[in-house]
Amino acid sequence: MDVLGTIAAFLAVLVVLVVVHELGHFLAAKWAGITVQEFAVGFPPRIASRMWRGTRYSINWIPLGGFVKMLGEDGDIEAKRMRERGLSEAAIEQAMQGAFNRKPIYLRVAVLLAGVAMNFLLAGILFSVASGMPQYQARGGLVITSITDGSPAERAGLEPGDVILAANGRTFEASAQLTAYLRSQAGTQVALTVRRGGSERQISVIPNRVTDDDIRKGRGAVGFTWHGERIAEIPPPADNPVDAIRLGFGGAAELAVQLPGALVDAVGGILGLNPNAGQASGPIGIAEQTGQVLSGPFVYFLSFVGLLSLNLAVLNVLPFPPLDGGRIAVVLIEAVRRRRLPAEREALIYLTGFAVLIVLVILISIQDVQNLIE
Repeated sequence: MDVLGTIAAFLAVLVVLVVVHELGHFLAAKWAGITVQEFAVGFPPRIASRMWRGTRYSINWIPLGGFVKMLGEDGDIEAKRMRERGLSEAAIEQAMQGAFNRKPIYLRVAVLLAGVAMNFLLAGILFSVASGMPQYQARGGLVITSITDGSPAERAGLEPGDVILAANGRTFEASAQLTAYLRSQAGTQVALTVRRGGSERQISVIPNRVTDDDIRKGRGAVGFTWHGERIAEIPPPADNPVDAIRLGFGGAAELAVQLPGALVDAVGGILGLNPNAGQASGPIGIAEQTGQVLSGPFVYFLSFVGLLSLNLAVLNVLPFPPLDGGRIAVVLIEAVRRRRLPAEREALIYLTGFAVLIVLVILISIQDVQNLIE
C-alpha cells in the first residue's frame, strides 16, 4: 500500500476507535441524565454542525478521533459563566441539574467506564467475526528477515534471507511447529538444514531457553524474525456463531489481562529501565502496521483493529490522568474527602498527566522513526 493510502487507512481506523470510545461516554451520559453539550467527530475547526435535542453534533477538520463535551466536566466553571451573564441562581441551578459533577459517584464512574466498555465490546465483536472466518497459516520453512544482535542465530552465522528447511533432519508442515521445536531444544545443539543462495548447508545452533512471557514480547529461542515460505488457508477456529463469540470474547478477556504488564514493560524499555522489554508502537509504527495488515487477508485486518481497540480500552482504564482511569481516581478521591478538589489543582493534575503522555508519545515516535530508518 502507498504512503497516502496507509495514512488514510490509519486515520480512518483511529477515528473509528475513538468515536466508538466516545460513543460509550455519550450513550451512558444520556442514560444518566447528563447534559451533553457536544458530540464531535474529529477536532476543531468545524466543518459542519447541527443542534438536536440540546446537543451539538459536529464534524471537524482534524481527523484524530473525536470527543464528547458534558456540562459540569470542568466543575462549576459553567455556573460561574452563567452568573457573569447575569442569570439568576434559580436559573443556574435548573441548568446545572444535568451537570456531570452534580450526579452521584456511581453514575459518574459508569459514564467514565462506558468508553472502555465500548472498546472492549468492539474488540470482542471483531475477534468473534475473525474466529468465524478462514484463517491463514505459514507453511514450509522459515524465511529469516532479521537477526537479533548477540543471539544464537548471529553466533551460528545465520543471515537474513536464509531459509530454515529442517531441524535435526525433521521437517514440519506448519512453520510455527518448527519454531516450537526449536524452543523445545533449548540448551542443546540443533542441526539446521538451511537453504542459502540456491544451495543447502548444515548450520548448528544452541537455542536459548525462553518463557511464554518472552515469546509474547517477541523474544525467540534462536533470535530471528521470520515469515513462512508460503501461506495456506485453513478452516475457521469456530464451528458456529456461538463458538465464535465464545472464542472472540474469551480471547479479548485473556489479552486484556496480559496487556497492562506488557505496557509497563514497554514504557520501562522506552525509559531505559528495562532493556529487554518489547517495543511499544506509537502513531508512526501503528500507521506502518496498518499498511502491512491491509496488504494481507482481511481477517488479519479485523484482528489488528480489534487488538488496537483492546489496547485503547486497557490504556484508558489505567489510573493515570487525564485518561478515564485517572478521572475515575479523582472522582473516588473526592468521594473519600467528601468535597471536590479545587478546580486549579484538578486542572494541574490533568495538565501534568497530559504532558507526560505527550512526552511518551514523542519518545515512542522517535523509536518508530529509528526502526523505519533501520
